[in-house]
Amino acid sequence: MTLDTLAPWIAQHPLPLWLCGMALCALLGGLALQGLRALRHQQSPLRRWLHPASATALLVMAMAAAACALLAGGAVLAALAESGQATGTWGRVDEAIAHQLRTQASMGDLRWFATVTHLGDSWVLAALTVAVTAALWWSKHRLLAVGWFVAMAGNGLLTKILKDVFARVRPEHVHGAAQADGFSFPSGHSSASIVAYAMLAYLAVRLLPRRWHLPAACTAGALVFTTGFSRVVLHVHYASDVLAGWLLGGTWMVCTVLIMDSMARWRGAPPTLAHQ
Repeated sequence: MTLDTLAPWIAQHPLPLWLCGMALCALLGGLALQGLRALRHQQSPLRRWLHPASATALLVMAMAAAACALLAGGAVLAALAESGQATGTWGRVDEAIAHQLRTQASMGDLRWFATVTHLGDSWVLAALTVAVTAALWWSKHRLLAVGWFVAMAGNGLLTKILKDVFARVRPEHVHGAAQADGFSFPSGHSSASIVAYAMLAYLAVRLLPRRWHLPAACTAGALVFTTGFSRVVLHVHYASDVLAGWLLGGTWMVCTVLIMDSMARWRGAPPTLAHQ
């Protein structure tokens, strides 16, 4: 399928594409959970390799790995921004999809996605950040509380800085179903939602009985896709804005968890998954 046929198809069939995307991302969430379980398993080759290392060495390694991941993510983000220029590959994809959505998206579809896009609104996630931080702190999971807060607040700060650096103008959106101000790249809704919902799934795996782990991981994947996809359908963001948001938020979330787990080991309380 060429770009000339793909862009109109996306504009004409956003609901089926949304359902398929949710199912795929829910599957990815389940696979991520299986990967986490394999990594934490006592017989994991990585665990056997790291076992002799001291807690301090592991913490230093985790910080170095996080720094490398952030640098690599930044390089990919810059390349995506460059490709998103008018003459770049992603620029042509972005403009084709945005044009078709402006001319063909139905008001019913727009109203639906204008509703679900609130999953990534600043006020929703700010309230969630405060509530989860307070609940974790009150239940004496202090390291998890700090990690959760740093993940959410740090991602918000990074997103704002990068928006100002890249200063990309948003696509035209005059349908009235949704409004968005400020710069476009990377998508704040997309980056914040992947941090929030993936971190909530991680907390569920750490703290809740095993029967809740898979539903939490799959739900997180579906919510992350829904939030990002809604921004494209509402044409308040280009597709590359959303991809950049997912890249930024996912990288930041993984780095936060990596350092948080290493801190727990350094403090003498290795993180474990709930099994009951």
